[in-house]
Amino acid sequence: MHVHLLTFMFCCLKMYYSVQVFDGEFTGQVVINTTNSEGFIDRFIKKHDGYTFQKRFQIGRHEYFVFEINETQRTRKISKQTEDFDIKNLKLDLEIDFVNQEKRYRRIAKTDDTEWSNLWHLNDDVSPSMKVNEAWNAGYTGSGIKIAILDDGLQTDHTDLDANVDTVNDYDYQSTDDNPMPDVGDSHGTKVAGLIAAEKDNNECTVGIAYESTIIGVRILGTSGLTDSEEAQALNHHLSGIDIYSNSWGPTDGYGFSEPGTITKDALLDGITSGRGGKGVIYTWAAGNGQTSDNCNGDGYVNSIYTIGVTSVEEGRNAWYSEVCAAALAATFGGSSNNRYLTSTTTSSGCTSDGIQGTSFSTPIASGIIALALHANSALTWRDIQHMIVLTSSRNGFTDSYSSWGTNGAGKEYSQVLGFGLMDAEAMVTQAAIWTNVPTQQTCATSTFTGSGSTSGSSYTTDIRSISATDCSSITYLEHVTIDISFSYTEYRGVTEFYLVSPSGTESHLMHYRYDDAVYFDSAGSLSWTFMSVHFWRESPIGQWTLKFKSYRGLSVVTVSSWSITFYGTSADPLPNIDQCISSPCENNGTCTNNVYSYNCQCTDGYSGTNCQTIITTVSTQGTSTEPLTTEDNGISTTVVVVVVAGCVVVVIVIVAIVIAVAKSFSAGATVGPVGVAVVWQ
Repeated sequence: MHVHLLTFMFCCLKMYYSVQVFDGEFTGQVVINTTNSEGFIDRFIKKHDGYTFQKRFQIGRHEYFVFEINETQRTRKISKQTEDFDIKNLKLDLEIDFVNQEKRYRRIAKTDDTEWSNLWHLNDDVSPSMKVNEAWNAGYTGSGIKIAILDDGLQTDHTDLDANVDTVNDYDYQSTDDNPMPDVGDSHGTKVAGLIAAEKDNNECTVGIAYESTIIGVRILGTSGLTDSEEAQALNHHLSGIDIYSNSWGPTDGYGFSEPGTITKDALLDGITSGRGGKGVIYTWAAGNGQTSDNCNGDGYVNSIYTIGVTSVEEGRNAWYSEVCAAALAATFGGSSNNRYLTSTTTSSGCTSDGIQGTSFSTPIASGIIALALHANSALTWRDIQHMIVLTSSRNGFTDSYSSWGTNGAGKEYSQVLGFGLMDAEAMVTQAAIWTNVPTQQTCATSTFTGSGSTSGSSYTTDIRSISATDCSSITYLEHVTIDISFSYTEYRGVTEFYLVSPSGTESHLMHYRYDDAVYFDSAGSLSWTFMSVHFWRESPIGQWTLKFKSYRGLSVVTVSSWSITFYGTSADPLPNIDQCISSPCENNGTCTNNVYSYNCQCTDGYSGTNCQTIITTVSTQGTSTEPLTTEDNGISTTVVVVVVAGCVVVVIVIVAIVIAVAKSFSAGATVGPVGVAVVWQ
């Protein structure tokens, strides 16, 4: 009783003292990396007045020192709009290798509304399903897998979660304490947690996909905003003990180009390099809810090769809130007001079906599926997981409301919104159990291309660059492709559009028209940005790459001053043991060709269909014949074909009106329409 009361009072105090931050405000916090850590704190304070030491932390091999500007020792206050005047002096200190006066940025939960209805995403009430039940039936529950939930907090004593919560290693980076309990009214992280690790068969609320995994609450979201160093520490929090970091947050949707800071980028690199004993931790990331009028390539977190961008589907199509996203690897169900929501845990030990929808909730579902795969094979690397998602996810009949699905040069279907399609838990654990680790990743960067020119009106401007085998001999099979573009615009930045086309003809929409960005940034400007696409997975980089760019409706003049491409992939086949023909029924009645991501059947005579499953025989009225029975009566040809499918006989009557007969009908003054109808149905 007393514990709950204290928790409630503590949450109230945290909420009461929170102050809303404006995006990009300077703080009084200065982060420093030095060439000589020994005794640095004392030397720094002696040399530089007006600073108070706060703490030190480590990201990879780099040790950072955090100092707070002491305003009581200053003649003027800290400005929130401009960098402190003394930072230039710090940069001249030969002992300081890196210095940054930190800014705070708004980071928001990637969700819309707050209601979920039932467990349709698990109980096969929709088709296609994500086949979670099948993975459970194979014995995989996420046992032994640890997942950090970076969000607005976690109710660690929730009665449907507490058995799976690690309360020893959790943390709150908003309040800098070891209690990740959320502020009153904040329940996003607790809902995310339920999708991953709600307990099974305990007669409470719901069940998580990885219902025997361990979750760790890491509170990072709040009204105080978030600095670069705080993000970095959270993304490396308890690095030695985490398998998956589930991130259902990011920059504001709709407009802007926002990327991780310098230290956060180092943290992501350290995570995939040092995490899980060198196999690399898995970073899942919500692709965003800006709808198809937004593009996730403006989000530098989803846009990183080290993260797995996850988007959402609703029944039959991409979710209404899903963004155009060349960086999205795959999709899961995320709830939708167009049909139905999901169900999960919420604060005060509750259970809710309260309208929650968004890529926020697709992401923990993906994290749960990945946990099942890691349960099946703990030796999987961060890149193994990405290859496995590409291999096992598929279109499954979902439509893309922005554009048509395409097939890349490796024979894999892809969408500009849904990546490679819906994730499949059964296929993930099946592949995981027999998986061979992919080869070491290779990198190949082109030189910087210049002189691409400017747009004219609304037409495309293209720049074609040829990559030869000598330019990029280390890569035969592509994974990620990044493209660095420096461009300027005369007005309305959001009307700028970029498309990259591979030698195989695969087109990836790196950036398309974004209305809100055009409104927010309506004057002339310039930008250098790194775009990323997964659409060229397994293709060869050799050949002509084309950058296409234009201004939507010619509303601006866009000039590309320079661009370059970086290829990531392998020289050896990363999937040498994948043979789709092994389980293909066309082997019995035809020849199967393995395309790794799919297969084709060349049927033998007398068989047809995708898998050569249909037997075609022909009969006459006197019995079976090797030729179709054809009769003619006044120019009308009738063919009787018997098709045997799975032991059932179906008689198809094909009636053809010969052109001569039609001509005779005209000459006789007959009405063709009624005659045609009568003939067809006789």
